[in-house]
Amino acid sequence: MGLNDRNMELPLVSIILPVYNAEKHLAETLNSALNQTWPNKEVIVVDDGSTDQSVAIAKSFGAHRVKVYGQSNKRSGAARNKGLSEAKGEYIQFLDADDLLSPDKIERQIKLLLQHPGKIAVCSTVHFDDNKNPYEGSPSPYEDSFLYDTDNPAEFLTNLYGGKDDRGSMIQTNAWLTPAGVIKKAGYWSEFYSPDDDGEFFCRAVLASSGIIYTKGCFNYYRKYKSDNNLAAIKTKQALQGKFKSFLLKKQHLLNATDDEIAKKALAHSAMEIAVDAWLVDKELTSEILKVIEDLGGTDYVPTLGGKRIELIKKIFGWKFARKLQHIVQSRN
Repeated sequence: MGLNDRNMELPLVSIILPVYNAEKHLAETLNSALNQTWPNKEVIVVDDGSTDQSVAIAKSFGAHRVKVYGQSNKRSGAARNKGLSEAKGEYIQFLDADDLLSPDKIERQIKLLLQHPGKIAVCSTVHFDDNKNPYEGSPSPYEDSFLYDTDNPAEFLTNLYGGKDDRGSMIQTNAWLTPAGVIKKAGYWSEFYSPDDDGEFFCRAVLASSGIIYTKGCFNYYRKYKSDNNLAAIKTKQALQGKFKSFLLKKQHLLNATDDEIAKKALAHSAMEIAVDAWLVDKELTSEILKVIEDLGGTDYVPTLGGKRIELIKKIFGWKFARKLQHIVQSRN
C-alpha cells in the first residue's frame, strides 16, 4: 500500500479560507495550512471579490494543492458557506486569510476527536502584532482559563459569556476544529453583516456537539494590527446593530438549551458590552439592549472604560456620563 493510499484511510479535513484583499499575508497562511502534519487534507480558498492579487497568489500554489472558488463580495459568512458547500472533509478547519496555525494543530485535535465522536475541539490562541514573530508569543492565561474539557456545552458557553464572576472571554474562529456532522446539525453561517458572526455560528456548533475537547500543546496564531480600522469599523451603527442581532440569536440558542439563571446572567453581561459601545452611536439601540438586559434579570456589570480616572468618574456619575466625557477627551487629542 502506497503513502497516498494510507492517507486516504485517514479522515479528510477541509481547511476553508475566506479571502478578501489578503495579498500581504495569504501565501504565508496557505503555507501554514499546507504544512499541517495531518496528511489527508484539502485547502479551499473562497475569494469574496478581491481587487488585489489574492486570487493569483492562491492559484500559484496549483489546483492540486489549493482549490480556488470565487463569488461577488458577500462578506466572510457567505464565503465560508460556499467553502462548506464544496468541502468533502469529515472535519472542518476555518482559517482567516492572515492568520496561522501551529503545524500539528489539526493532527492533535483530530486524534482526540476520533476518540470522542460528536465533540468539537478547541485550542489556545496566541495574539501577535503584525510584522512580529508569532512563534515568540504565548497564549493569554486569562483566555485559557475558559478552555477545558466538558460534556456540558451550555455550561461552557455560559462561562464564556460571563456567567462566572462577570468574567467573559472570546474564542477566535481558527481555534476550533469541527466535525462536519456537527455543522450539518447546527446549520451554516448567518450571512447578515455582524462583527460577531463567528460567535453566533460557534454558539450553534457548540450546542450541536456532545461536548468540548481542549487540545493542549497546539496553537492558533491570531494577527493584530495597530494601525488598522477594524476596531473603529465594529463601532459603527451598522456593525453594532449586526452585533446585537447576533446576540439575540445567541440568546435564543442558549436559552433553548438551558433554563439556568446563570445563563441569563451571562447573556446580560454580553449585552452590556454592546450597550456601552452603542451609547454614543445609536441611543435607540442602547435603549433596546437595556430593555433586553432588564428582561434577563438585569446586571450590575459595566465593562471597563479605561484607566483609574475614568473608572472613578464612572463609579460616581454613571457609565453614560463617563463614556460621553471619554469621547470628548479622545476627540480633542
